[in-house]
Amino acid sequence: MYFDPEPKTRREDLFNMENELKELSDGLKRGKLVVVTGLRRYGKTSLILTYLNEEKLDNIFLDCRLLPSGMVSMDSFLDLLEAELNRKSWAKRILSRVEGISISEIGIKLKKRDINSLVDVLHALEGKILVIDEAQELRRSKHRFDSIIAYAYDHLNLKIVLSGSQVGLLYRFLRVDDPEAPLYGRPFKEVRMRKLNDEEAMEFLRKGFEQAGINVEGPVLEEARRRFDGVIGWLTYFGFSMISRREPIDRIARRASKLAISELEHALRIYGPAESRYKEVLRIIATLEHARWAQIKRGVEARIGRIPNNTLSSILRNLVDSGFLEKVKEGYKIADPVLRSGILSYW
Repeated sequence: MYFDPEPKTRREDLFNMENELKELSDGLKRGKLVVVTGLRRYGKTSLILTYLNEEKLDNIFLDCRLLPSGMVSMDSFLDLLEAELNRKSWAKRILSRVEGISISEIGIKLKKRDINSLVDVLHALEGKILVIDEAQELRRSKHRFDSIIAYAYDHLNLKIVLSGSQVGLLYRFLRVDDPEAPLYGRPFKEVRMRKLNDEEAMEFLRKGFEQAGINVEGPVLEEARRRFDGVIGWLTYFGFSMISRREPIDRIARRASKLAISELEHALRIYGPAESRYKEVLRIIATLEHARWAQIKRGVEARIGRIPNNTLSSILRNLVDSGFLEKVKEGYKIADPVLRSGILSYW
């Protein structure tokens, strides 16, 4: 079902992702590293899970959104890894001979909580696929997880898939263009997710409601397409809400905007006292729809006082890299129309 809110695991439940599935498959068959990028709710996780399920590939799937806020310790990362290993029926067998791992009826436990234990597990996973979802979260650590990925790339028969919705931050973490970085020069395949165009969005909505046996009038579908702008995750949210709650589109859109705002506010907490400046920048851009650098500076200074040029540039770069802003010909705009609506309504 297209409108199932859970990540998809079957090809028939994916809409129009045949090219992306082929790119992911080709990338893993021909190489060792694939990077899947795209903004929030573009379908990255569904794409990866569907490929793994269809090919029946043994894998370890680490969702880095589950890591605690603040600095990522090796201990917290190993907790995430242990939890995933304990969900795999084959893990006890391949880890039974690894020194430093305790295996009991309770489950798999790493006795030592250090990088050497992580490397030992990666060696045991040879022949499998390691997926690190929202991998940019690993930048919040004193440990060089990019070095660990590079080690696995160079020395192990291990396929690696990295995904990230904060695309700029993901590439900051990987530093693939930095000659001093561990992953520099390693070839990899990038699979880029995208928004649906207007025609595709309407087709997705029509087919989704057909699957549910519900008739929704054309003007309602057109309004949903306009409000949710081809973001397949939001279109799915709309469709599921219509089917399960029979709510009017205004109420669905308001709830979606509140969800988007909540996610944004959580992300901005890492900037501490500077959070207020980030919010003012976003308010100005949302109000103007498209805003040039000079307009943003004037608007922010009119509300909270002087802001140094380099500080404003840093804020804009961070917001673009985090996926909240998009740099376009006209200047800057809020990347997600649902988030823009939330900023205008609730800030």
